[in-house]
Amino acid sequence: MVTEVYADLLFLINFSMDYLCLYICARILHRKMSLFKMVIAAAVGGVYSIISLVLDLGGAISLTIDIVVCILMCAIVFAEKNRRVASTLLCSFLFLGISMMTGGAMTAIFNLLNRLDLPIDSIGEDGISPYLFAILAIISAIITLRGSDILSRKSTVTTCTLKVKIKQKEATFKALSDSGNLARDPLGGKPIIIVDRNLFSEIADLSFFDELARGKTPQNLPYRNTRIIPIKTAVASSLLVAISPDKLIVELYDSKKKQTLSAEIDALVAPSELGEVGEGCNAIIPAEILKF
Repeated sequence: MVTEVYADLLFLINFSMDYLCLYICARILHRKMSLFKMVIAAAVGGVYSIISLVLDLGGAISLTIDIVVCILMCAIVFAEKNRRVASTLLCSFLFLGISMMTGGAMTAIFNLLNRLDLPIDSIGEDGISPYLFAILAIISAIITLRGSDILSRKSTVTTCTLKVKIKQKEATFKALSDSGNLARDPLGGKPIIIVDRNLFSEIADLSFFDELARGKTPQNLPYRNTRIIPIKTAVASSLLVAISPDKLIVELYDSKKKQTLSAEIDALVAPSELGEVGEGCNAIIPAEILKF
């Protein structure tokens, strides 16, 4: 028995599905999408789908190559200089999961059509025609995309603009709202906002904070309400040095009212090495502060 395979149709279907899965992956992870990079990555997947029909290297080797190609596709789209390799691997696992969800939806729809015994000539003992396969792919892609939109909305994070003013100097941060940031001043009970120390160095002297963190007492305290805050995480304990800025302003866009809300808040600010926060943010603000 000879099975005819239309290489152009096979490429088009796999290209479309890979592109859509990459798009869904970017939506869920809130990552920027480059049309050029996504087209190149989807084309790599489409070409590989044709090559894999010709090459028969065995189950284990084929599976390994499948994974490598998947990582390559995600690296083309998502890899950046300032991001870790683990970030690309996370995208790859998510991409695989989305691909399996889409394939599972196609199988479920196909089985349903078989059970309903509908008069569709494309369903027979030899399987399905490429055209019905394309239709199933489109339907399952729409279902997967709709599900990803729901998941994306549920996982959407809140960001705001934070303006910090100290002694006539001002810095603007993009802050990520975090309900897990429960740090407070043990004396006054004020919430503590963690800011990136590199940007904070433009408006404050970091050597002062470093000396206090090492247990040294500076000759004078140049900032208001200086506090040393003990912080304990699941893996380590450390000290944060926080101060009260001369002015703290939070700006938050309200999508319902379609306007930017602004409020001056009373909180402490502590510089720290934040690393990769996500969403391009360089500050972490307690979620309770944004309830205004």
